Amino acid sequence: MSSKSTFSLQAITSQSRRVRGEEGSSLVLAIVFMTVVSVVMIALVQWVGNDLRNTAKFTAAQSFQSTANSAGEIALQNVRYNFMAATLNASPPAPCWTASPSPSLLLLNGQSVDAWCSTSWTTGSSESRVVTMAICLSTVSAANCALAPLLQVIADFGDFEKTTGISSCSPVVTPVDSKTTTCGTTMTIASWAFSPVPPVVSGVVDSSFSCSSGKPVQIRGSGFIGTSSVTFILTTGASSNQVYPASSFVTASDVVINACTPSAGSGTAYVVVTTSAGSSAFGPTYTF
Repeated sequence: MSSKSTFSLQAITSQSRRVRGEEGSSLVLAIVFMTVVSVVMIALVQWVGNDLRNTAKFTAAQSFQSTANSAGEIALQNVRYNFMAATLNASPPAPCWTASPSPSLLLLNGQSVDAWCSTSWTTGSSESRVVTMAICLSTVSAANCALAPLLQVIADFGDFEKTTGISSCSPVVTPVDSKTTTCGTTMTIASWAFSPVPPVVSGVVDSSFSCSSGKPVQIRGSGFIGTSSVTFILTTGASSNQVYPASSFVTASDVVINACTPSAGSGTAYVVVTTSAGSSAFGPTYTF
């Protein structure tokens, strides 16, 4: 075979190899491209799915928040003009209203919530009633709702006629016409908060610091920072409002309060701590 023929054959063979090499490179590029596109598509599908799920959760949260706010408004209007006896020092809290379909229940936006109320009453005070309203899904008990409300509303009510300074507001079993009493002459919203953490009293023990009046005790629990009051509520008269304030108290930490027992009254009492996040539920007792 001549050298010219040999050269031509080599050239053809080399060209064939280049074509096959280019085809292989194109195939690899195509596979890489398809892989990248697949990864991007999977990511897009996951992103869309997450977005849809998040949208559904956001819509549900908005729906619940709207329903809870509505329940808070209804509870406010009911307890403002009606001092419901069942809510006085109630632990667990009592229904904020007694109307149908059932006490404390509100159905709205596909959500079902309950509103529970507990009232602290100081006779003779310009803001004589402080009502704490705890609102939760209807699957949550009143006791658990008081400990961890999804919405908590705290309102101060003045129950005195403006011109005479006379009060005709007193606890009632059933709602009355607001025109017949001085209940709710004034109203101040002290707090309207989602997912607050009320204080918890876990125990009360004797202590050794000095008191100018009463006996020294140490109150233990949690959530005590910002304590505004410490009260002793007699277990034998919780519903008749035998409530006595501590003679004095000092918030030592978030978990300890040093207090002096009341200068008046005596007996076995629940010790209740109140902060801007509400009041502790009735728990351990102490005899003073």
